[in-house]
Amino acid sequence: MSQTLTYIIDADDRALVDDVQGFQIDWSRQRNDNWITARQWESGLRQVFVNVKHQDGTPFDLTGYNVWFEGYLPDSTLGNFRILDDEGYVPLDPSNGEFRFDMPKQAFPLAGSYRQAFFRILKNGNSVTTLEFDLKVLADKVITDLVPRDWISPFERIANELLEQFKNHTAQADKLLNEVETKVAALEERMKKLDFVSQSQFDEFKNQVEQILSNVNKGYENVSAMQQDAKLKAGDMAETFGYHQSNDGGAATYKITDSPNAFAIKLNNGLWAEQINQTGDNYYDNISYSIDRDHTYHTTCYTVTIPKQDAFGELIMPEMNYHPDWISPNAWARQYHSTLTLNGDASIRVGPGETYMNGNIISGGKIIHQADTTKLYPDRMKSLAIMADRSIREYQAGVSAQQMLSDGAQVAFTVYYRLVRGGQKGEFANSDNDITDNLRAGGRVTDHYPALGIGEKADGTWIIIGTDGRSIDEDGVTADEFAQKFIDAGCVNAWRMDGGGSESINYRGAKLNRNYDDNGFTDRKLQWTFDIRKPTAADNSNSYATAAAGEQKLNLFRQIMYPLNTFLMSSFAILGNTRVNNADELENFLNEVAYRLNESQMPQGAHLTGILTIPFTNSAIAQALGYPNLSGDFQWDYTCTAGNHNTGMFTVKGVNDHQFQAFRQFTKLKEPHWSKWYAMNQTVSVNGPQGTGEVSDLIVHRYGNYIEVSCKINTNSNAWKSYVTGLPLPPNDGPSVAVISDNQGHVGYFNLDKGGKLNVRADNNDAYNIHYTYLASGPDYNIQY
Repeated sequence: MSQTLTYIIDADDRALVDDVQGFQIDWSRQRNDNWITARQWESGLRQVFVNVKHQDGTPFDLTGYNVWFEGYLPDSTLGNFRILDDEGYVPLDPSNGEFRFDMPKQAFPLAGSYRQAFFRILKNGNSVTTLEFDLKVLADKVITDLVPRDWISPFERIANELLEQFKNHTAQADKLLNEVETKVAALEERMKKLDFVSQSQFDEFKNQVEQILSNVNKGYENVSAMQQDAKLKAGDMAETFGYHQSNDGGAATYKITDSPNAFAIKLNNGLWAEQINQTGDNYYDNISYSIDRDHTYHTTCYTVTIPKQDAFGELIMPEMNYHPDWISPNAWARQYHSTLTLNGDASIRVGPGETYMNGNIISGGKIIHQADTTKLYPDRMKSLAIMADRSIREYQAGVSAQQMLSDGAQVAFTVYYRLVRGGQKGEFANSDNDITDNLRAGGRVTDHYPALGIGEKADGTWIIIGTDGRSIDEDGVTADEFAQKFIDAGCVNAWRMDGGGSESINYRGAKLNRNYDDNGFTDRKLQWTFDIRKPTAADNSNSYATAAAGEQKLNLFRQIMYPLNTFLMSSFAILGNTRVNNADELENFLNEVAYRLNESQMPQGAHLTGILTIPFTNSAIAQALGYPNLSGDFQWDYTCTAGNHNTGMFTVKGVNDHQFQAFRQFTKLKEPHWSKWYAMNQTVSVNGPQGTGEVSDLIVHRYGNYIEVSCKINTNSNAWKSYVTGLPLPPNDGPSVAVISDNQGHVGYFNLDKGGKLNVRADNNDAYNIHYTYLASGPDYNIQY
């Protein structure tokens, strides 16, 4: 909304007010064409256009000038308030005396008539003239917004800049304080010259600045800079903007104390910086995971990649945590804010009496638990030591914990057996026997289990792989199958950890895998966890929010992956809408549907349907239908056969036009697995038939099982003769049909036998045009793969 005001310099005037003390201009007593009406709490839309002229009508040149809006707000029981705004001036055509002023929101907190309102024109900081106008603010009884107060934009700007700079405060604090002091001094001098701001108002502003300064934490680029500040004293607050450097995810707030009660960092002056539960990013960003479906073994696999070093070249080390009150790894991961938490040590029951026991456990270079050396552990059971360089060293289970510690172990835990050695499958192949203890050390290697393992690549990267199992749609893996996964991932060494119902893979507080405790729905409570936790992680709600977001992502992923247990109660399911953006995505989608459905384990076969959106042109489907520019939505169906589900058919039908139908067949019994796309309900040319030399213009079309044959035959025999062969086979020999010649009106006869031959007989040699439609016995052509 806008209004236009026009001023004539040296000509416009107004009468003096009657009461200077209770200042209020009465515009009703004099002519005034310059007035503005606004509504309470208007913001951004109230614009005033101003033209300034001399008495002779020539424009007043505003080049080099600035314009402020100043006002004395309507009378109010809340007090007397003023406004000064130096930010709304917009020069439109200065040489012609034209400008616009965008009124601030703070100008309209009170309804009523301004006691005084004017634009002040300044040059070189000095007031040149003022342009007075009547400003009325209409009441808004619907909404409430601003509380009236003095609003002086230069004050507000400095205060806001000060707060913003302190938000980004670093080691340049002293420089910032000097700059603020200079700005305040300059502003004070400027206000005195204009005689607009009272000393009490200015003192209030200075107090505001001082309060900001006193409440701001001392800021540091990293922890090292904070440690070196000898001026820090007990009771101070300090803030770091990174652990190693700014914005590395290690930002935190600390309270300086001489007796910390929680996590604290020792300062060089002997005091402690106690972290007070505020951090930026709690997690290692370079630890990642993926979820894949192993169609061959009907199992979902979870892979976590842990690089040897973080972004700052520091080793990413694990720790083993002991829980006297047993806790589920997922609950612990959320409390501890770990990047990765796994179910921990592999345990075993040793007879007689089936004593439950663990192996050696070391964490942070300290022994947490020692193996019972009086018990004989199974031969294939191993203890792994994580050395100071993060390499993995293998020991026989039951070795002395002190021996491992003396060798330099920083972390140690027990595993069931080796899977891979030197890039080759390990020594587990013949380790099954009738000894109960060995069978319980990870179970029979030839059985399928929910499995968990750790692998080591040549560059020191760790690979964690886990699988689901023990359900109708999750078979799990054998030791041999599991070992192959680590080899495929590039591991030179790998070991089988505890799995089964204890398996729990937690990434940033969200559990990845889906197998559960024996009750079928909870994460099993355990005594030990294997954790990787960033040094900057702290106890705050960010971890819980991240965990919740991670679970939402996993739920979405599982919807996309398609849960096979949908088929437990029915052989039919609806997938929903899927969008593919290119040919590769289309092919990947078809493969996923076929393999997932073929492993549904429904003995009568299974049927899946949904909507497929193809936004790009020239897809394989469009080409098969003969319309390369075709795109859009298709209803699709995939049906697999009963029994072993080795074959199936994928069909598509245009949602908006059902004439566009095509199909593609699938088989697991040959390579490639997919046939070409074939059009349905489309007229297509049949290329197989062959004619003799007497045949011309031979055309054969097919629409479904209907065959149309057209040709011209120059007969040369009064006996039946086969002129065209290789036609789609009819169910029976066809009748003899009379046909009239083109030239002399002779009569001939033709028929189609069940061998696909077109036969003709004529008493007179002549040219006969034949057009014949028949029903084929079935699709006798081969599907091309």
